[in-house]
Amino acid sequence: MTQAGSSCELSLAADRALFSIFADPSRVSEVTNPQQTNGTDNRFAPNCPIVGIWRVGQAIHQSEWATLSLAQPADAIDSPRWDYVIKTATNTEAESVRQIDGFVAAAANVMHPNLVAVLDSSSNSQMPYLVMPKLEGESMDRHLTASPAKKLPVALWLVRQTAQALDSMHESGWIHGDVKPENVMVGPRGHATLVDLGFATRIHSVRNRLFRGTPDYASPESMSGQHAALPAMDVFSLGRMLWQWMARIEPVSQVVLEPVADLVETMIAENPADRPAASTVVKQLLRLEIETLGRHIGPGEVQHQQRRAA
Repeated sequence: MTQAGSSCELSLAADRALFSIFADPSRVSEVTNPQQTNGTDNRFAPNCPIVGIWRVGQAIHQSEWATLSLAQPADAIDSPRWDYVIKTATNTEAESVRQIDGFVAAAANVMHPNLVAVLDSSSNSQMPYLVMPKLEGESMDRHLTASPAKKLPVALWLVRQTAQALDSMHESGWIHGDVKPENVMVGPRGHATLVDLGFATRIHSVRNRLFRGTPDYASPESMSGQHAALPAMDVFSLGRMLWQWMARIEPVSQVVLEPVADLVETMIAENPADRPAASTVVKQLLRLEIETLGRHIGPGEVQHQQRRAA
C-alpha cells in the first residue's frame, strides 16, 4: 500500500470515529431521514424577485458589500424548498463586484469536499451574483462557544478539515485570505466546509494595500499590506483558529496538549518562511487526532492507560 493510500484510509477511519463523538444521536434521524429537512418553508410568496434563473427568497445575512438570501430555481413554481443561497452584490461599486468575481474565480479553479462550491454566477448584470448550495449546520464559532465543550480530537478534526480545503486552494494557486471560525460551516455530521471566498487571491499576486480580512486572525504581513499573497498567511490564520480551540475544549492534561501547542507555535511563527505548509498541517493534525482518539473511544480510559503503561 502506498503512503498516500495509507494516509487516506487513516483519515477516513478517523472521520468515522470522530462522527460518533461529535454527533448528538438524537439528531442523526434529521440527517438520514429525507422527509425531515430544514430546506422547506411555506412562508415565501411566489412573486419573489427573479435574478437570472433564480427566485430570491428571504435574506439571511447582509454585509457592507453583499447580501446572502435563500434561493430556488425560478421554474420551481409553488415549491416550498429553498435549497440554495444566492450572494448578490450590495451595489455595483468596485469592491462589491471584485468580491463576487474573486469568489467565482477561486471556486472555478478549486474543487474540494471541504470547500464551498459555486453553481451559477453572473457579473455582467446590474446585480452581480453567485449561487451556492445551502449548507445545513452552524458556523464553527458557534461550536467554539457551545456547551458542553468539545473534546480535543473533535477540535482537531474540524481544524484538519479546514486545513484540507486550504491545502487544495494552495495547490491550485490561491489563498483564501479570511480564514476564521465564522467562515467554516459545520454540518450535523461534523463535516466542515470553508466558505466565503470573497477575499481569495492568487498566490504571489500583489495585494491591495488596503487591508481586507479579520484582524484577530490575520498574519502580521497581511496586516501590513506590504507583501504579496502567500499560503503562509492562511496557515497563520488557521493557527489562530486552533489556538482558540485549545482554550475552549474540555480539560485535558498538559502532556496531551503539548504537541498541539507546538504545532500552533509553528503555524503562527512571525516569519512566514518558518510556518509549515497546509499539507504538512493536515498530516500533523491527523496524527494528533489518532493519538488522542484512544482516550474517547474503544475499551475505555482505564484500559487505555493500562496499555500505555504496559
